[in-house]
Amino acid sequence: MKQNGIYMGRTEILYNYGRYGYTRGNGKTWHGGVDVVGLDDAYVRMPYYQNDDGTLRSIAATIRRARCITNRNDKTWEWGNYVGALFDAGQTPDDVNYLVFAHNARLLVKEGQHVKSGDILAVMGNTGNAAGGYKHVHLEARNTVTGRGVDPTRYSGTRNAVGVYGATDNGSTEQISDKPTGETMQCLMVGPLAAAAAAKCDDLARTLELVSAGRYCSLPAANSEQVKCIGAVSNGDAVKFYALAEAEGWTKAEKYVARYVG
Repeated sequence: MKQNGIYMGRTEILYNYGRYGYTRGNGKTWHGGVDVVGLDDAYVRMPYYQNDDGTLRSIAATIRRARCITNRNDKTWEWGNYVGALFDAGQTPDDVNYLVFAHNARLLVKEGQHVKSGDILAVMGNTGNAAGGYKHVHLEARNTVTGRGVDPTRYSGTRNAVGVYGATDNGSTEQISDKPTGETMQCLMVGPLAAAAAAKCDDLARTLELVSAGRYCSLPAANSEQVKCIGAVSNGDAVKFYALAEAEGWTKAEKYVARYVG
């Protein structure tokens, strides 16, 4: 998997209120960052800066904060376990020089530690006053340590829109779907597959107990190959087939299709 924003693999903005800007309280309440879910990876990593052409620039920074504030007179209590990373001089062409990673389950860095893009900082969680109660990271970009949040999408691996995002071969961000995955069911068709590849699908389906549930079947294809029909299945089970497809190099254009059905 490639790193996309602050996680390896796919990332997601699950709800409209998780976007950056006046996205809460019917457009009256400010949200200074984006709430990003890691779909394939729970480790929170120092991101890269994405250039206009989609290429990535590595960032070096020093951890200024790695803590959890419990005193509710300090507004940062809402962040739960949070990390603040101050960029070294001249890291990016924009004015951002500080990133906040909030609501983590666990912190894996210490204050004063020097980090760079790709280094693991924490584990995704929902500590503090995490909106929605689901595991995510509130990622905030700032021009100064105490400044107002600015557009973080050069760092988040997402656009400022609900959807699922992944990294293309050159590392740039691509929107995979505009459908949230929180409570969805999907139908998939995988193939045509030769016998060995089909067997891997069969093994995964048995592990997930989809065969006994009547949610998995095989259709014949040309040259003794097979097409596997999966669904309707939970998003979690569908993701496991996506992971298998990625590991085997089965591209979306050639080997599988998926449809949201509810």
